[in-house]
Amino acid sequence: MNEIIKKIKLNYCNLEISTIKDWENCSKIINYKKGEKIAKKGQNKHKLFFVINGSLKAYYIHNDKKIIDWFAFENDFITTSTSYFTNEPSLHYIETFENSVILETSKKNIEILCKNHHDFEHLFRLILSKVIGQFKHRLSPLQFKTVRERYDDLIRQNPRIELQIPLGDIASYLGISQETLSRIRASNKII
Repeated sequence: MNEIIKKIKLNYCNLEISTIKDWENCSKIINYKKGEKIAKKGQNKHKLFFVINGSLKAYYIHNDKKIIDWFAFENDFITTSTSYFTNEPSLHYIETFENSVILETSKKNIEILCKNHHDFEHLFRLILSKVIGQFKHRLSPLQFKTVRERYDDLIRQNPRIELQIPLGDIASYLGISQETLSRIRASNKII
């Protein structure tokens, strides 16, 4: 847990020793294999996941097509957002891209930690702010930017994404076909 807390401190905020102990007592570190689903559509698995190591994707299935709307990499938090906040069954799947180590904390325990520890409440507010920002950066480009601009933004935000994520999943996230993504990538090589 010490390494996790160092990552939280570096990327989010400091936590008191008592907060860390309580968090450690009510969460689990789980190793997942590549391709494993850690959340499934229809589940009431209201958990917050912190990526210690690895990478994940959150997606819907619509007309037998996987529609990716969220990537999470090392030091990111991810959840089945709609389900987590509404207490309804999940609409998402969350799946690992590679072998991953995840810290899982139930919503119930998150709420207890927030109630008992002001510093954890602050951390949770920072997590929510980051998630809301990610959704804003996800939705605005879909409405106002060209496919090329969306691709360039994604690469700028995640320079190594093409090394970690299959191109079909990147295309799904951008809302385009894999062929269109290949054309965009090919035109970059010409420049």
